[in-house]
Amino acid sequence: MKKLLSLAAILAFAAVAGAADKAKSEWTGYITDTHCASKGANKEHTAGCIEKCMKSGSKAQIWDETEKKAHDLDDFGKVKALVGSKVTVKGTLDPATGTIKVASAEKAKS
Repeated sequence: MKKLLSLAAILAFAAVAGAADKAKSEWTGYITDTHCASKGANKEHTAGCIEKCMKSGSKAQIWDETEKKAHDLDDFGKVKALVGSKVTVKGTLDPATGTIKVASAEKAKS
């Protein structure tokens, strides 16, 4: 019985560790902000609009097209030059805050 419980514990730990390894680290979509949200996630949205909204308390975000969900970005400076283009942001998502710590950003491949 002890061996069976030990085996079950090892398998459970491996499953959790494997899920952590597969955590999403790349998001593709348009840069927006919490005020404009999904309706601002397009090629017409400007960095000036996002900055204006941020001065009023909004946060920069990426609208992930596959998830149909916005994620806050920790550093607008890393994505500012890409506003208006479809982008791919790489980084890590803080599950507690829903904020992506941006490691890099580039125009998305078509």
